[in-house]
Amino acid sequence: MLKQVKFWARRLINFLGFDLIRLKSSNAEFPRLLLNVLDAYDIDCVIDVGANAGQYGRFLREIGFEGHIVSFEPVSTVFTVLEQQSAADEKWSCHKLALGDRNETKTINVYKSTVFSSFLNANDYSKKIWESLQDLTLETVRVVRLEDVFQELVGSLGCRNCMLKLDTQGYDKLAFEGAKGCLGRVRALQSELSLIPVYDGMIEVYEVLKEYNGSGFFISGMYPINRDESLAVIEYDCVMVKRESQAEQPR
Repeated sequence: MLKQVKFWARRLINFLGFDLIRLKSSNAEFPRLLLNVLDAYDIDCVIDVGANAGQYGRFLREIGFEGHIVSFEPVSTVFTVLEQQSAADEKWSCHKLALGDRNETKTINVYKSTVFSSFLNANDYSKKIWESLQDLTLETVRVVRLEDVFQELVGSLGCRNCMLKLDTQGYDKLAFEGAKGCLGRVRALQSELSLIPVYDGMIEVYEVLKEYNGSGFFISGMYPINRDESLAVIEYDCVMVKRESQAEQPR
């Protein structure tokens, strides 16, 4: 009965032109771990890549983070909302940019549910789960390497210890590769990992983890974001920490 109610409720929401999705993990342990990491590694800046309409930035403030937030979001419609959300927060800056492994101009797929906007095409599997992926528009956006803009947009704020949060819908590894030159200031990492690919041409999750681990980041916690009808986990929020020098035994 409950399953039928959920089905028809979602059908009604879709009919009205919206979609119902989970924006972040509902696991109560997730914010607790994140706060521990932010405190233990003296994080004074969170680099919020794939900020969408500011959901993650608001979440950080809700759990008590008081440092700088530097958000990157390339899609025009949601960037406007992001600017409005952050306008009253002196420590929250926003930039209409995508991050990648090279500086270029690129076409992004903007889906009705803009949290799924990606440089990759949604595959048949994900379109069956999220009906809003059937509708899309294209937008040309500017892509930069984080290492090329880090000093201007982050370092100039006086930040010493950063956390890099990546939610780029299949592009996290490439965004990470473009950050290699500034990883010395990044002490923690959060990345959305797809165990079941939801876009065509996604880089295998194990290859992504190998890239992170090769740069000194180790898993601190993994939290399911969503599951399909089989109850298999589709995506995880993965929090990682850098085990080096004084970071090996955080305060």
